[in-house]
Amino acid sequence: MKDGTIKKFDSVYGSNDCYYGVKLRQEFTDFFNQKSISGQTVLDLGCGEGRYSLFMAKKGCDVVAIDRSSEGIEKLKKQAGHQGLSISAEVIDIEDFIFEENQFDIIIAATVLDHLSDELRLRTINGIKKALKPGGTIYINVFTVNDPGCIQNQNTTDAKSSSNVSDTAECMEYYFEPDELTSVFRDFNILYYYEGLEPDLSHGRPHNHGWACLLACKP
Repeated sequence: MKDGTIKKFDSVYGSNDCYYGVKLRQEFTDFFNQKSISGQTVLDLGCGEGRYSLFMAKKGCDVVAIDRSSEGIEKLKKQAGHQGLSISAEVIDIEDFIFEENQFDIIIAATVLDHLSDELRLRTINGIKKALKPGGTIYINVFTVNDPGCIQNQNTTDAKSSSNVSDTAECMEYYFEPDELTSVFRDFNILYYYEGLEPDLSHGRPHNHGWACLLACKP
């Protein structure tokens, strides 16, 4: 991840509040609230301030959370301590993370793959597939080419789109094409998939995001 991106996230995570809010996406909570997953191992890649990690730890999972932002990891550790939760949270660049075979029951990558360069994104996808146990579940969400940030990148003179762009859009490396995420994980059993354009009021000025969200099971 670029140094400028790390500095940006350190800056926004350094605020007292959770910068992106504490609410999780509905498809995630709906799916895992129906499951008995206590004791399962979870990897939260690019965990940020750790809202997904905290949720899974409350469900009784053994959670490993990594992020390149020291501010994000520090905030997660404090929140886990306040809530009496045990989470293994470390400052690690995904580029340096070692994906061991069949290591985790659940892997979460929320707005992570779209922050990686082409080579690292492919390597991380292969790492996720390797590290997930057979029968294990992945939850992945990314921004798509329908995101106003992508449109602005394609036409920097479009003032109309710039007013509708996230304040952290500068950190994006890649926007996924329609159905690209399902294609990347076509060797998995797709449990849920969604694409759409949604408003986001959680941080900065009101803006929209083009989303793709995937839940899938490793055969």
